[in-house]
Parts: sequence; structure tokens; C-alpha cells
Amino acid sequence: MRKIVLSTIAALAVSVTSLAASQQFYVNEDGQVFTTSAPDRIAIENKETPVFMKGIKLEFSGTHYFGLTSATPATKESVTGGDQSKYADTSTGFEMRRNYVQVKAFFNDKDYFRVTMDTTKELASTTSYANIYAKYAYLYLDEVLPFTGTEIGIVHRPWIDYEEHNAWHYRSFNKVMLEEKGTATEAGVDLVNSADLGVNFKTKTEFFTSEIGVFNGEGYHADKDAANQENSGDLSLEWRLTGHLLGDGKKVGKNDRTKATYAHISTYGLISKNHKDDSATVNQVATGALKSEYDRSFYGVHAVYNQPEFLIAAQYVMAKDDAQDDLATTTAWAKRDYKAFSINGEYRPIKDWTLIGRYDNYTMDDTNMAGDDMTSSVAGSKIIAGLAYKMNKNISFIGSGKFIDEQTTVAALDGFDSGQSKNVYMLTTEVKW
Repeated sequence: MRKIVLSTIAALAVSVTSLAASQQFYVNEDGQVFTTSAPDRIAIENKETPVFMKGIKLEFSGTHYFGLTSATPATKESVTGGDQSKYADTSTGFEMRRNYVQVKAFFNDKDYFRVTMDTTKELASTTSYANIYAKYAYLYLDEVLPFTGTEIGIVHRPWIDYEEHNAWHYRSFNKVMLEEKGTATEAGVDLVNSADLGVNFKTKTEFFTSEIGVFNGEGYHADKDAANQENSGDLSLEWRLTGHLLGDGKKVGKNDRTKATYAHISTYGLISKNHKDDSATVNQVATGALKSEYDRSFYGVHAVYNQPEFLIAAQYVMAKDDAQDDLATTTAWAKRDYKAFSINGEYRPIKDWTLIGRYDNYTMDDTNMAGDDMTSSVAGSKIIAGLAYKMNKNISFIGSGKFIDEQTTVAALDGFDSGQSKNVYMLTTEVKW
């Protein structure tokens, strides 16, 4: 029976990829799968093992980012002193930065269940290609409140998906500012990721949109340090509130920016309290019995303006982490304060060609328990430049360079390289269907 089910799924997958992108598939009462894109409706029939489902419509789609990357960390004197030759090694290789395969099962015209599977392999990762995980898996119900739908399950967190679809469209070679972390190709504040287990209420009107969510708080990578882990005492509250000065808020995230004019002003934030386990000891953390946890909060503002010729966007965010009380007496920091801003833009001089630019700046200041004395400070800046060519609605090619400078100051010492300074060059292929 298992072989039959797997064979059926495989046959469906092969059939779907052989048809044109973005087609819609239906299952009738006889177990036939068909698409209405052809005049006579193409049928995919399995007489021995009919395909049955309770949904009335299936939609398949995919997003794939492939690239060649070369990352050269800076050779500078670090805080430990001396020339840090380990930072001078260049990493070069092909990457699969995103490999989304998505299915939506519609129960009517607006309510559906979505599953998005992802596989990545980057220079910064140590996992194998076989590590496939569910990025999203949620039920969407429309109009549960006036003008408001809700996602239930592993859902979008309120901010990142909005920024990626309205202001920074190049996740294929660089994440948005709040999500970047210290890896072989990145450096940044690492404040939040894009998905979590919980519920997200999404409101859309012409002049105002919002997302307000309650989540576990650890994100979809549950093995990573985050504001909420095993020792949870509360949930994470997160939000985005957006005013639409130009353009229709009902089309948020769906505008063709080469044709539309829109202007948005947003505020966003996160409050994740009472998650840290203050009974933990240094030995428990050192042996892996407990994780070093913290509470987190952040607040930000963002504005974006787009017209067919260009886009300009900017944001500013403040954040704070509070470490576990018992560990803070012996570790380097008890509190960490963040300040960061980002400016990005696009210029479209001719059809299908786009010039891309971005500048990030951030600081992370650590203080101890006694007298709030500064223990260390990190200051970083990042310049990104790129050129994109849109071959057609499904395929784009991008060349980009990223130049990161990050300095650390410890106690009364002047700044040293933090080990995160690097130059990164990428050639990227985007595929969407």
C-alpha cells in the first residue's frame, strides 16, 4: 500500500512539472485530476489507484534560488590580538539558497490549507541536501473578523514577509536586516526569522493593513537559540501596522512594482517575555542540559515609496535582550541593546533591468549586572550593490557584491575586527512558477 501511495504522489509530481507553470488542478468524483488551462481539459487518470481528496482545488507553485558565491573574510587584527589568518580563507561554491515547493488545497474560493517544504544548502550551512523541513504549514480562514483573515499553524511572522514583498525583493542573495546573522556570507543583528508556530491575524483595507500574531517564539528552526525555547513561560506577541498613503492596501504584496505607484508607512514590533529559565546554572548550559536563553523585545518604523522608475525604502529599529539572571553574574553580559537602520533602493533605467543598492548600520551594546557597566560593543556596516535582469516572469538573473565591516570594542580597549568583516560576491538565478 505504501508503494502505491508513493507511486501516486510521484506520478502527480512528474505530471505537474511537465505542464505550464501556475496551472490549477482539480479532482472530480471519479478520482481524475485535471486542469482547465487547455481547451479540452487535460486529464491525469490512474485507473488502478484513483486519487481522492476532500479539497476541491489544488494549486502548485515553487520558488528556487540557486547561486555561485565567493566569500572572503577580512584579514584584520582581532580582539584577541595578532593577525587572524583564519579569517582570510575564501569560501567559494554553488548554493541552493531556497528550494520552495508549495501546495495549497482550497476548500472554497478563499479558505485553504498551505504546505511549503524547503531545502537549502549554503556555504554557511553544515547540513546535507536531505534535510527537508516544513517552512509553512497552516490553515487560512478568510473573514474570521471584518476585513480580517487568520493563519493557524506554522505561519508567517508579521514583519519579514511584508518587507520582502513590498520593499526588499532580493531574499535570493540577502535577507532583510532583522533576519541577518553571523555566517560565512552574512553579519547582522539576527532579531527574528520569518515563520513560527502560532496564529496570525491579517487585516486588509484600502488605507490600512495589519498583522497581529501570537507565537511560541522560537521560530521554525527549533534547534536554534531564540527568544523562547524549552523553558517557555509565555508566548511571543508580534505585530505590523501599515498606513497606505498611495495605492490600495488590499493589493499589499501583490503590486507589480514596474507599473504601480505606492507609499506605505509601517510600525512593527515584538514582545517576548518570561521565557528565560532563571534557575539555570552555568554548568547546565555548558554541558548542554539547558540552553542559554533570554527575553527579547524590539520596535521599528519603516517607510517605502515606489513608482515604475524606482523604489526607495528605509527603516529604524531598537531592540533589547535580557539574559538569564543566574548566568548574568558570571557571563559577559546581562543585557544587550540593539540599534539599527537600513536604506535600500532600486532604479530601473530600461525595461527588465534593475540597479539595486542597500546600506545597513547596526550596534549591539552589552552591559553587566553590576552598575550597568559596558562590557563590549559591536558596530557594523554593510554596503550591497547589485544588477538584476528579468528574463521573463519566471526567471531572473542577478549579480551582486556585499561589503561588511564589523568592529568590536571590549571594555576600555579600542575597536578590533569582530571576525565578521567580509566581502561576498554572488551570481544568482531566481526561478518562480
